[in-house]
Amino acid sequence: MRHWLVALIALVLVAAAALFFFTAGPGAKTAVPKIVGSTSLVAQKALARAHLDAKVARSFDETIKTGVVIASDPPAGREVGRGSTVTMTVSQGPERYDVPPLIRHTQAEAQQRVTAARLTVGTVSKAFSETVPQGQVISTSPAANTSVKRGAAVTLVISQGRQPIKLADWTGQPVDKAVAALTDAKLKVDSTKQDWSDTVPKGSVISQSPATGTLFKGDLVTLVISKGPVLVPVPNVVGQQERPARSILEHLGFTVKIDRAFGGYFRTVRFQSVAPGTPAPKGSTITLTVV
Repeated sequence: MRHWLVALIALVLVAAAALFFFTAGPGAKTAVPKIVGSTSLVAQKALARAHLDAKVARSFDETIKTGVVIASDPPAGREVGRGSTVTMTVSQGPERYDVPPLIRHTQAEAQQRVTAARLTVGTVSKAFSETVPQGQVISTSPAANTSVKRGAAVTLVISQGRQPIKLADWTGQPVDKAVAALTDAKLKVDSTKQDWSDTVPKGSVISQSPATGTLFKGDLVTLVISKGPVLVPVPNVVGQQERPARSILEHLGFTVKIDRAFGGYFRTVRFQSVAPGTPAPKGSTITLTVV
């Protein structure tokens, strides 16, 4: 009788152990809950309620918001043992990288920084710059700190240094024309200096400094502007003899023309074409009427 009771108790214990093993113990089964589309926190709570452990993996996704579950492994509905691990892949959102600051870096440095940022170097062009030294980056497209897709191309513009300006020769040209052209070329102009000239018309350029060569934006060009020929007051030679009258006028720089009236027998100046005291340019012609 006692042996039968012991066997019955043992059988009950085995049955209870088996029931526990398959219903609440390690041998119990549970279905993976649907967690795709839930936030990471909600999904972990759902797995915990199903007596499952969560393992988080992360992946970029162009359409699913950051923090939302994209996939689960095993998938929803799969029967697994309690305590099993379910890997849930959580969206990191779109894969984006910021364009690094590249201005004033050398071309080699810029290309290295672009590659390190998981982007690619696009078109590389060159342009003159008044502020960025030769060989360094002037600008990029997209600009620095712009968020772009992985592998996006970044265009670089590299400085050729300051733009050289070839200086034209403006001697003999009107000052307003010279100043306008030099100013348009982004050069500074000093046209305040003036001087007399027997060969360059009044208001035109006698000389410029520098005369020729290559300049850069903001460099100074000095122009000397003609005031025309020197003006000399014409002396009174009426009543004087032809020879001394001619000598006086020629000594002052005038050209003398003689007009003889009645044969000019007395060789005396009767009239002069420019009134005495009148300022006249050196080299101008004065006609003397000699009687």
